[in-house]
Amino acid sequence: MSLFKRGGKWYVRLRYNGRDAWQSTGTDNKRLAEQREAQLKLEMAQERFGLKDEGSKRSFEELAKKYAREDGMQKAAKTQLRDKISLQHLLPVFANKYLNQITPNMINDYKVMRRSEKASASSINKELALAKHLYYVAIRQFGWIAHNPFMQVPLEKMPPGRVKYLQEDEYSRLCVACDEQLRPIVVLAVNTGLRLDNITSLVWQQINFKNGTIVVEHTKNHERLGVPMNQTVKNLLSGLNRVRRIDTPYVFYTPAGAKLCNTLVSRRFKQASKRAGLEDFRFHDLRHHFASMLVQHGVDRYVVQRLLGHKTAAMTERYAHLAPNNLRGGVEVLDKVGDVVAKTVAGQIEGGHESV
Repeated sequence: MSLFKRGGKWYVRLRYNGRDAWQSTGTDNKRLAEQREAQLKLEMAQERFGLKDEGSKRSFEELAKKYAREDGMQKAAKTQLRDKISLQHLLPVFANKYLNQITPNMINDYKVMRRSEKASASSINKELALAKHLYYVAIRQFGWIAHNPFMQVPLEKMPPGRVKYLQEDEYSRLCVACDEQLRPIVVLAVNTGLRLDNITSLVWQQINFKNGTIVVEHTKNHERLGVPMNQTVKNLLSGLNRVRRIDTPYVFYTPAGAKLCNTLVSRRFKQASKRAGLEDFRFHDLRHHFASMLVQHGVDRYVVQRLLGHKTAAMTERYAHLAPNNLRGGVEVLDKVGDVVAKTVAGQIEGGHESV
């Protein structure tokens, strides 16, 4: 399939049912003609796979509801909430559109609208990622359509990731400012890089003192993670284990023995940070502190990636600038070259070969 111009209009050359054919796009605008060409490709693919009728009868809202019933309920509660928030923005725009009506242009207009509403790049990308996944399910599982228009629209460019870490005296002040229950939570976060929910959900069954590991069953990327314990963590958990309550499985708990509320812990941490004189420092920044300290002390970034549970190295690259000593070896090879040149020049000067 290709475009050609005749009589001021763009035409599409295509092969249909084994025969060459051509069809007018009805426009002299090449961009619009390319969109019509893409639409023709879609329609031909839908007809070939028997999906044309479904795509023209099933709405985006119907797809979202079916997905929520059959697949969405299997997600973690936090992910379900995020999807719900994303759909609150997607549905007013796409709900009544049939699946084969939604085009890359419409999606791009949606991005522009969300930017005008001051939505962050992260929020927009989460919404587009959900819509793209809905179409993927519609294609692979439901057989409703053959083409995913969200695949053709690039995501928003994300700003550099936040990296905040503490100096030694700041960490000391923070520990002093924490109450007796919050302090061990902070120490555990600093020495393991675990997220707040992983810590408040931590039960004694996840801790293997013999192997020196903490097994995290539910991570952000849905993969099991084994976190090695350093001596500080071993001492901390051993001490807590000696005085643990037998009526609760949790390592950290409320007076009633229930799981701690993440929001309340975050609030208490914020208050402790203020008492310690720290500005704009959140609990999740302890995870950044963990990674930053490792990188600054020469730990290989692949090891840091594995400890953080990142699927790709891209997430860990935000800490790369904190390892100047790892890069210094690369430029120090020039010193050797410089020494050879310096000795050569010195020899020429002593031999009377200096020139101006």
